[in-house]
Amino acid sequence: MVILLKTKKIKTYQKLFAVGVCSILLFTVYFYRDPDRTIPNGNNLCLSPADGNILYIKEYNGIPEIYKDGNKYILKDINNYYKNGSYVIGIFMSPFDVHVNRAPVGGEVVYTKHIDGGFYPAFMGDLTKKNERNIIIIKNGSDYIGVIQVAGILARRTICNVNVGDYVAMGQRIGRINLGSQTALILPKGKYILKVKKNERVYAGKTVIAERINN
Repeated sequence: MVILLKTKKIKTYQKLFAVGVCSILLFTVYFYRDPDRTIPNGNNLCLSPADGNILYIKEYNGIPEIYKDGNKYILKDINNYYKNGSYVIGIFMSPFDVHVNRAPVGGEVVYTKHIDGGFYPAFMGDLTKKNERNIIIIKNGSDYIGVIQVAGILARRTICNVNVGDYVAMGQRIGRINLGSQTALILPKGKYILKVKKNERVYAGKTVIAERINN
């Protein structure tokens, strides 16, 4: 009788282990999915670079900023592209969203920069955890459109698949971010009409974030 009970327990553990392994494998496949998208037509359109929800929309006359995990990042390095001001649209990507990033516009990649995550000295000698991030600037006509990939604080993995000098098509895959993270879109102020609002659901290469004003 004792032997039978032990055998049943072992079989139960084996079943639970098998279910756990299968669940992890299924989630991994689901997480790394990369579905094809039908890209809208229109040279005056700016598409979402990421799947997720609009976390914030901010307007700047000075240096643009982004926010993630309680940290504020002042984008001084790219301020010269937005001397007349900018709009910054933050998109929250949950672990269940497609994590492939796409080009919001077509054009030439004129700037890329990777910033490692980690602990860095902050005010009063404290140590603050900074998120890994990539900065990508695409020149479309006379406009400079920015895409900022910001990794989650636990999984510091941002992947950029483009380099300076590359030409990308609107909706083209340009990278990915793993686990919960954020992608921010930067538009030059006064040149685009925003088509989205806070908390709205958007999809990379599919949702129109803004439309250029024809001057």
